[in-house]
Amino acid sequence: MSVFAPSKETATRPLYTTTRASQSLYLPIAPPTLGTAGVVVGRELFSGKAFIYCPFSIFGDGLPGGNMLVMGDTGRGKSALNKTYALRQARMGRRLAILDTKEQKESGEGEWAAVCRALTGSEPIKFVPGGGPGSACINPLDPAISGRRQVELVRTVVELGLGRTLDEFAGSALRIAVRRANERAASEDRVAILPDVAYALRHPTEQDAAAKKRSLDELLADGLEASYVLDRLCGGTEDDAAGGGDLVGMLDGPTSLSVDLDALMIVFDLARVPSGGAAMTILMAVISVFLEEVWLRGECECGTPPDAHGRVITDAASGAWKRGGNPATGCRSYNQIKRILIFEEAWHILGTPQLAKLLEKFLKFARGYGLSCIFIVHHLSDVDDSTETAAALKMADTLVIYSMKADEAREVVARLNLPAWTADHIPRLRRGVALWKVGETVYPGVQHLLTTTEEQLCFSSNAMSEIAADEDESAELAAA
Repeated sequence: MSVFAPSKETATRPLYTTTRASQSLYLPIAPPTLGTAGVVVGRELFSGKAFIYCPFSIFGDGLPGGNMLVMGDTGRGKSALNKTYALRQARMGRRLAILDTKEQKESGEGEWAAVCRALTGSEPIKFVPGGGPGSACINPLDPAISGRRQVELVRTVVELGLGRTLDEFAGSALRIAVRRANERAASEDRVAILPDVAYALRHPTEQDAAAKKRSLDELLADGLEASYVLDRLCGGTEDDAAGGGDLVGMLDGPTSLSVDLDALMIVFDLARVPSGGAAMTILMAVISVFLEEVWLRGECECGTPPDAHGRVITDAASGAWKRGGNPATGCRSYNQIKRILIFEEAWHILGTPQLAKLLEKFLKFARGYGLSCIFIVHHLSDVDDSTETAAALKMADTLVIYSMKADEAREVVARLNLPAWTADHIPRLRRGVALWKVGETVYPGVQHLLTTTEEQLCFSSNAMSEIAADEDESAELAAA
């Protein structure tokens, strides 16, 4: 027979297995499940089992903390995952706060606005440059924020506006100015605001100068540059009403947040704040610390504070005890309310060493707060490799990585110390499928599954889809 004669290709018959047979087939290679307590994310493709995840349910069992880092190329499914995850956690009674920076051009608001209305019936808290009707304002010197944190916040505001860190002389002058601003405002029966700090920096006292072993002119010079930065950001002071600052209407006045701190979801809509300037970064810093001081309060799921619960002796010899129940509410044991804080476009924080340092305590003690922080970024190349940022990344005990380009995948694997084989695996992931690393366990393929209702509510690319048009057309045909 000629070698060029046509030959018949052998057909490979498909392999059919039962569920039990499939499980036994993949048992040697599939990672262990995370238990049955938590929210259903989707399914683990290598085992076919449901993928159930909740940091509060598996904490301590191979998961030292509840912080999560989500990354991947645009359009791969990050937003849909986080919205459905938030909604499903809310059904378990978790409280959620979201810093939303992604604007939907068709609606002119953040992409979490519809989710917030559907879950709570309330509007998101919107920040608009220049202020105006409907715009919120948050005060870094709000009495709800402790004095030490006020100083840290104001210093962060100045350093971000300046573009570099302050030296010891300027930092000392700023601490004095914050104290004097609060004293001056209290004498006038009002709350201090950032322009008060700028005024105090330009009007030091002989008493403060003597306490610091400085002349009055030297103390004035120490804080003069910081006062100019605050003037520029806040649009001038009573001595220089120039107007037009980056923070006008958002951070330069008393706090005006119409927010229910006990709501299931609070959304801070920053979609109209320019993402390229200092205003966005400063706002995220101030809101984060405000939430830490006000929102993250100790409270049992029965709605009462810890001191309303009795003590239960756990060791009579040492006197060790823990919080018990509250007879007034019928609560049998103290159980801290669990909270989730989501940062959209988190490169504003993780890419800024000053903010990473400011939030270090926030992340380090998240377990004591009953808090899980979720940071969403596109690529690690958006995040610098400073010591502060590296420390923040190490506190993310759960990694969710969607498909990205090969060079980006290699950088992720190197910086996050992932197994070498994942560098080739990540670029091949399909849309909606991610690699999860929970503690030390890697799940190569987790497919996120949505219900029909969630698809309409959580899909952030409606402008590029024909879902809405198809529905309108179907409705018209039905009516006809």
